[in-house]
Amino acid sequence: MANNLSTFAIAEMLHVDPGSVANWIDQDLLKAHRTPGGHRRVAVEDLVVFLREHKMPVPAALDTVPIRVLIVDDETAITQLISRALRAAHPDYEVHEAHDGFRAGTLVATLKPDVVVLDLRMPGMDGYEVCRLIKSQDSTRHAEVVAMTAYPSPENQQQIIDCGARVCIAKPLDMAQLLHEVNISL
Repeated sequence: MANNLSTFAIAEMLHVDPGSVANWIDQDLLKAHRTPGGHRRVAVEDLVVFLREHKMPVPAALDTVPIRVLIVDDETAITQLISRALRAAHPDYEVHEAHDGFRAGTLVATLKPDVVVLDLRMPGMDGYEVCRLIKSQDSTRHAEVVAMTAYPSPENQQQIIDCGARVCIAKPLDMAQLLHEVNISL
């Protein structure tokens, strides 16, 4: 399959009118570029991000783009535990780890993960700042944030939800609950 798709190829693949695809592009919902001849083209990866963001099924022909999960916690043992659990449950997921907010910001920008499992309290850039950063960028705002904290006060939970997280779960982690939250984020 080509790396870039025309609006007609996308419309045929999704069983929608080509005008709908053009409207998504015109409304900046679907990232696209123009050829020198003025034709719209959409990168396969951008189409997959759009479909996942809008909870639309990804056609099998496009499903080669892996689901990316980034785990962010300053405790290496926690990130490794979550990584092992995710890889065991979903061997096809691409799982990455970061141990501080600054590294998380770099990985979010380059990997454009689908889900970020994010600890709230970290030295330097905390989880609130990382979440705000994720949700403030057009290229990453599609990422679902599953926050986690050892200090699950109503104030902390509300603050991270206000920053854009979908949910905040308490530590020590119930791994079944965490896996469930990651699954429903996709």
